[in-house]
Amino acid sequence: MLKFRNAFYLTIFALFVSIQLMAQGGPPPGGGPGGFDPDEMVKREKQNVYKSITDLTDDQKTLLDGIYEEFSVSFKEVRDEVMKTRDFQNMRPKMEALMKEKDNLIQDVLNEDQFAIYTGIVEDRRKQRQARAPQSDQAQPTENTP
Repeated sequence: MLKFRNAFYLTIFALFVSIQLMAQGGPPPGGGPGGFDPDEMVKREKQNVYKSITDLTDDQKTLLDGIYEEFSVSFKEVRDEVMKTRDFQNMRPKMEALMKEKDNLIQDVLNEDQFAIYTGIVEDRRKQRQARAPQSDQAQPTENTP
């Protein structure tokens, strides 16, 4: 009877531990904090650009590959620095400056029509991110507002 009771408790304990482990789910997908992977984000944008701008020359593609590669490296450096220093307030200005630099470099590579398509892609992506983001940046109503 004692062996049966010990086996029963051991089984219950093992079940409890396995449920706890499954509930935690392991690391988030994506390779970064909260499942965010900068490489995947850059890869998706580049794929969108290549798919949407059908008249890219081989030279333009080579230059864009270099721009996106450098952007990905810089993006991860800024993210890692922010995660290390926990200075989240300065992340947005740093990321905006980095994206502006990327846009300026891409503008130098593309012609006007191609850059208009690129701008549309980036703008659509920005709107999608804003729609998913918490609304903490918006002004909160005060007691005096109707």
